[in-house]
Amino acid sequence: MESLLCIALVVGPIAILVWQFVETRAAVATTRVETAYGPAQAAQIVHDAFTGPRAVLWTTANGPGMINMRRRGIRGGITMSIDIEPRPGGGCNVDMWASHTVVYLGALANFAGVVNRRKKAIARHLTMEVDAPQSA
Repeated sequence: MESLLCIALVVGPIAILVWQFVETRAAVATTRVETAYGPAQAAQIVHDAFTGPRAVLWTTANGPGMINMRRRGIRGGITMSIDIEPRPGGGCNVDMWASHTVVYLGALANFAGVVNRRKKAIARHLTMEVDAPQSA
């Protein structure tokens, strides 16, 4: 029993550090979504992903993207940047990444998992079928 407790006290913190490292790397990596929506519609979908109840947790920020949202948090929080580029054949590419992170212990970023969940939610909305015009 005591050896199990010792293993848990050693392995537990290491597992948390590894998990946070993986979350941080995924947040900082650029996620590209190809969508059939035009740039204006894609920008609206991105803006809508930060409205409603989430508006309390996210604020507009400065950054390298067309759209930059900062998660409120300790020492400034993490900033998510989004670029939208039209494609020649229609639709657009949406690139999302964490452009500013708050680093703890050399590897941990503040709210990295939140950025990953926002990326997934935005990607899901951007890849939904574009509504076809209603025929009368």
